Amino acid sequence: MDKEQERRERAYRIWEAEGRPEGLDQDHWRRAEEKHEATDREGADVTHANQQASDTFNDARNRPGSPTDVRPPSTVSPD
Repeated sequence: MDKEQERRERAYRIWEAEGRPEGLDQDHWRRAEEKHEATDREGADVTHANQQASDTFNDARNRPGSPTDVRPPSTVSPD
């Protein structure tokens, strides 16, 4: 779905949630745009956080561990 269609649907949902009032279309469009921009920012923040976590994880995997970091396998039976 393209971004323009998403904005239309969001504005429509706002309009419906408010009881379909007349004359507030510009306000509904503005609020839909603000929510869309906030969603884009949140998505970018999550992507950035995930990339940082991935980089940290991969960096830790590439460093040799000390013998104290190695744990023996569990002797408890999984049954």
